[in-house]
Amino acid sequence: MKVTYRSTVIFTGKHASLHIPDDVLEKLGTNRRAPLKVTVNNHTYQSTATAVNGECRVVFPERERLAAGVDSPVEVEITLELDAGVREVDVPVALAEALAKAGLREKFDAQTYSKRREQARQVAEAKAAETIEKRVAKVLEGLNGY
Repeated sequence: MKVTYRSTVIFTGKHASLHIPDDVLEKLGTNRRAPLKVTVNNHTYQSTATAVNGECRVVFPERERLAAGVDSPVEVEITLELDAGVREVDVPVALAEALAKAGLREKFDAQTYSKRREQARQVAEAKAAETIEKRVAKVLEGLNGY
């Protein structure tokens, strides 16, 4: 089920979020920690609802705002849908190979979607081979203590 409503993008410094009214959560049949597919201006991304100052919101990261063409606190049409499927993360080749070699892929996959996504992003955004190696090592080190 999808629910569409209008709300103003909330900016706090350089960060932004979208308010989710309680009646929208009720229509979706979920709570304030739901995994969601969020669509703004025909751009869809995955996120998780969260409670902020007593209300439910979903983060609206800069890369998603740029893709949706939103750069100010304007009113937008928002469509939310429960993201009930497996939330896959594109794992960079260097990280995938290191996880396989170390026998840690299963531990990596057992982490939350947000944790996996952030670790993959850090490796993917590295440009220099040395930086990639350091970031991959950091992920492996964290999983060894997991």
